[in-house]
Amino acid sequence: MAQTMHLLSSSSPSRSLPSLSRRPIHPLPLLRRRRIALPFSASASSSASPTPRDIGSPLLASDNGIGGGVASAAAVAAAGGAAAGIDVDKVTEAELKENGFRSTRRTKLVCTIGPATCGPEQLEALAVGGMNVARVNMCHGTHEWHRRVIRQVRRLNEEKGFAVAVMMDTEGSEIHMGDLGGAPSAKAEDGEIWTFSVRAFNSPLPDRTIHVNYDGFAEDVKVGDELLVDGGMARFEVIEKIGPDVKCRCTDPGLLLPRANLTFWRDGSLVRERNAMLPTISSKDWLDIDFGIAEGVEFIAVSFVKSAEVVSHLKSYIAARCRDSDIAVIAKIESIDSLKNLEEIIRASDGAMVARGDLGAQIPLEQVPSAQQKIVKQCRQLNKPVIVASQLLESMIEYPTPTRAEVADVSEAVRQRADALMLSGESAMGRYPEKALSVLRSVSLRIERWWREEKRREMMELPDIASSFSDKISEEICNSAAKIANNLGVDAVFVYTKSGHMASLLSRCRPDCPIFAFTTSTSVRRRLNLQWGLIPFRLSFSDDMESNLNRTFSLLKARGMIQSGDLVIALSDMLQSIQVMNVP
Repeated sequence: MAQTMHLLSSSSPSRSLPSLSRRPIHPLPLLRRRRIALPFSASASSSASPTPRDIGSPLLASDNGIGGGVASAAAVAAAGGAAAGIDVDKVTEAELKENGFRSTRRTKLVCTIGPATCGPEQLEALAVGGMNVARVNMCHGTHEWHRRVIRQVRRLNEEKGFAVAVMMDTEGSEIHMGDLGGAPSAKAEDGEIWTFSVRAFNSPLPDRTIHVNYDGFAEDVKVGDELLVDGGMARFEVIEKIGPDVKCRCTDPGLLLPRANLTFWRDGSLVRERNAMLPTISSKDWLDIDFGIAEGVEFIAVSFVKSAEVVSHLKSYIAARCRDSDIAVIAKIESIDSLKNLEEIIRASDGAMVARGDLGAQIPLEQVPSAQQKIVKQCRQLNKPVIVASQLLESMIEYPTPTRAEVADVSEAVRQRADALMLSGESAMGRYPEKALSVLRSVSLRIERWWREEKRREMMELPDIASSFSDKISEEICNSAAKIANNLGVDAVFVYTKSGHMASLLSRCRPDCPIFAFTTSTSVRRRLNLQWGLIPFRLSFSDDMESNLNRTFSLLKARGMIQSGDLVIALSDMLQSIQVMNVP
């Protein structure tokens, strides 16, 4: 198939377009129902940038070159009326109507659901506040509890018009504390003696006693070792071992939370030999994964991934259990092993999470920022969505406003162009979950606007990642479309995609304008809601781009989301071409 770039114009006078290929292109003459077809070698580089409205009104040409004309009244009626036929996210629709294309937030937001946010009203408040993905943490709660949350999210999507995806996060098999006997937290004070025990307690836990999930814990630790809770939120010194019990003195007081991660250090170094022998996916994790598959979650996040083989094994298991499944596997980067095998893990996975809390317990704290930047960059280069997580707004668990340092931390993650930011305890058990989400949203919007106002252009090299010639064509089309969008200052890029792949390639390029991703699949739509800059819609469409565009324009105009004169670029993974046009 010959690959062409379609530049469509009507009989309105047109000024010259920026250069779209390595050969100079002369100003377009007056055109009537003609398609300009250029060999697809577009680099889209330009020194001249006309105003977005210079292209004129479009003629929507089909692939055979015969113009279809501006959408007629009959075509609008055939589109099925105002709202029918297209699923639109309620919050995005309101933002577009009120503030236009440039107001839309590009960075996506993930909220962990817990006791503070598990009710229908709280979930709806988070969705209205901008939550794109709801995370359920299998460290806490029962399958029945998680099932209720997942189904409430699904009901919210169906009844209220949201597109919130669900991510299930496995517990992992690393060493961690138990449930504190049902208490929400416990405070360890300086000098107190606490017992860490592997024994099973049928009755309530004795005072200052913590159950440890790893049977070999008492054998592995030595007197004099340092025990860190949750990456250093509290610190203990081992002073005595009595059978299954390990007596420890608190040296750094802090708050102990259920299921907190435990690491122990000896002579200033992390003791990790035993952790390295533990399986990445425990027997409990496999039961939880079966549960997630049955409930049809969009993402499964795997804790403490050590190698690509674990990710590949899980993906094969999911495919065997559910052949039509679109479940994406997110690798959590939170250990020394995951950093050592970073590139192969990212390549094998469908995305990654920078779990900074546990990662900071295994590497020196001063190395965490550079590790985050490296992970975000590598995910972007390999076209895998990346989530920055852990302690973004930790103080807002207790207080209604964040620290200025936390705001700066969030700003840096947005500036690095991470796909998503995640709230953990802030939304699961915090006192101000909606305010915490509002902070993420407002900071993301401000930093993104600053980036555009400063007309910054990234210098990041995006390596070729295509594994076939057809994928290479799609990759080049998306790279060029993003450059054209920036050079022309277009309002939006429209991409029609069945699998979501071309939408993902566009997101990787981080264009200045939002990306409207139209897909026929509800599950693909929700999965795309994790990726930077994508506004996913569910829409039935055909292989006829003229018909698709006319119908899309009619539906979106009827909702007030676009208007005549808006400049858009249209792509499709069915017809490998680029069309630049004004909305009729």
